Amino acid sequence: MPDTTVFMIPTVFSSSWGDYFILGVMVLLGVLAIVFFGEQDKHDPNVHSPKLAWLRAGMFFCGAFVISWCTGVFSHIVSSPLATPAQISNPIWLGMTGLCVALVVWGYLYWWPRGTVTHGRKSYPLPSIVFGMAWGLSAAQLQLSLFAILEEFQFGRAATGVLVFLFYGTYNLNFQQLWWDIRISPPHNIRATNAKKVLFAHMPFLIVSLAYFTVYGNAAIFVLLQGVALAAAVVAMRFPPFWAEDGKDPVSRETAIGI
Repeated sequence: MPDTTVFMIPTVFSSSWGDYFILGVMVLLGVLAIVFFGEQDKHDPNVHSPKLAWLRAGMFFCGAFVISWCTGVFSHIVSSPLATPAQISNPIWLGMTGLCVALVVWGYLYWWPRGTVTHGRKSYPLPSIVFGMAWGLSAAQLQLSLFAILEEFQFGRAATGVLVFLFYGTYNLNFQQLWWDIRISPPHNIRATNAKKVLFAHMPFLIVSLAYFTVYGNAAIFVLLQGVALAAAVVAMRFPPFWAEDGKDPVSRETAIGI
C-alpha cells in the first residue's frame, strides 16, 4: 500500500479570525445536533414545531458556512471590499446594482407577501429578521460554493454562471418542496399563488443577481442581497420564534408547499 494521500485537499486554513469563527460554527453545529436529537421525540412529527424548525435550520446554516469556508468563498467574502472604486464610478454597475435592489423590493416586499398566507400567526419581526438573514446568507454562500467548484472545470465564467443557475435551481426547487417547506417553514403557500411567486419573485431575482455576480464578482453584495430578500420573506410568512408553541393542527402537504 503506497504511503501517499488519495485526495488533494485545497489549503484554506490561514490562521485568520474567519478560520476560528468557522471552528466555532462547527462546534455550534455539534451542539445543535445534540439538542435536536434530544428534542425530536418530544414533538408530534405531524405538526409544525418552531423549536425543531430552528434547530434543523441552524444545522443547515452551520453546514452552509462550513462548505463556504472549504471552497474559499467565506474567506473571499470577508476579505474583499463590497465594491471597487472603479465599479462605484461605473454607471452600468450602479444600474445593475440598483436593479438587484429593485427586484428585492418588488419580489420580497411586495409580490411575495401578496401570495403568502399566515394562518393567523402572530408577527415577531426581530426573530424573523435574524432567521431570514441567516437563511439568505447561507443559501447565497451555497450558490457561490457551487460556483467555486464549477470554476475548477474551467468552462469560462459565463458558462459557469449558467450551470450554477441550472444546478442550483433544480436542487433548490426540490429541497424547498420536499424538505424545507415541510420540516422548517410554517404553512404559508397556497396553490393559487405559489407558481406566481416562483415566476415573478424568485426566478427574476435569482437570474439577475447571479448574472450580476458572474459579470462583476461582488460576492459580499450578492450574499447581502439574498439575506435581505429572505429576511423579508420570513417576516411576511410570520415565522414563529423558537420559543413558540407547536402547532395544533396536522400540516398538510398542500398547505405547506402550495402544490
